[in-house]
Amino acid sequence: MKSLSFLIPTYNDEATIATQVTQARSVGKKLGIPFEIIVINFGSDDQTTQILTTLTKRFRELRVLTHATNKGYGSTIKELYYAANKEWLFTIPGDYQVEAKEILNLLPHEKYADVILGWRANRNDSPMRQYQSRIYNWIISFFFDTKTHDVNSVRLMKSSIMKSIILRGTSAFTDAELIIKTKRLGFTIREIPIGHRDRDGKAGTGGGGTIKVILPTIREMLLFKFGLL
Repeated sequence: MKSLSFLIPTYNDEATIATQVTQARSVGKKLGIPFEIIVINFGSDDQTTQILTTLTKRFRELRVLTHATNKGYGSTIKELYYAANKEWLFTIPGDYQVEAKEILNLLPHEKYADVILGWRANRNDSPMRQYQSRIYNWIISFFFDTKTHDVNSVRLMKSSIMKSIILRGTSAFTDAELIIKTKRLGFTIREIPIGHRDRDGKAGTGGGGTIKVILPTIREMLLFKFGLL
C-alpha cells in the first residue's frame, strides 16, 4: 500500500467525531505513508460542525465537506467513495463504533484481495438492529450471491475500483450495490472479523433500523434485482 484515504460520514457525532478523526490521523502517521482524511458532515445540528472546523485548523491532512441538509447515508457514502484521492480507501463511521485502528486487522489481506470487508461478528447493537442486519445480509447474499455477512460494514478497498463502477443508488443499499458490482467485475473480496464498540456507552441503535431508512433500501434493492437501477 502506497497511500490511503480515510473516509468518514458523520451526522450528529459531537461526542465521538474528534476521537475518530484524531485516531485516524495517528494510524496514518504510524503507517508512514501519504494519507488523507475526508469527512462529510451531512446536516448535523449539534456541535459536530464546530468541532470539525477546529480540527481542520489542527490537521492539514483533514478535508471536511459539509452538507446543509441531510441527504442520507447512501448519497453521502457514495460521494465519499468518489472523493478519495489515494491508492486505497478505508471507510469508518463518525460514531466511533468501529475504530480507525481496525484497519490494522485488515491490512495483512491487502495483497490477496481488492476489497476487505470488516465483519462485525460480535456487534454491540440492540437485538432488533442485529436481527434486521442478519435478515438484510441474508437477502443480499441470496439474491445476488455475494456470500457476505456484513455488507454495510467498513471496508478497505482499492480506490481504482471506483473508476470501473457507477453507483446509482441513494439509499443504504449503496454499500451492497458496490459489493455486488465489484464481485461481478471479477474483483476479489475478503471478509475479516473486526471489533465493534458500544455507541456512547450504550448498545447502538443508529438510524439504519428505521422505516425511513428501510423502505428506500428495499425499493432500490428490488429495482436493482430487476435491472431498473
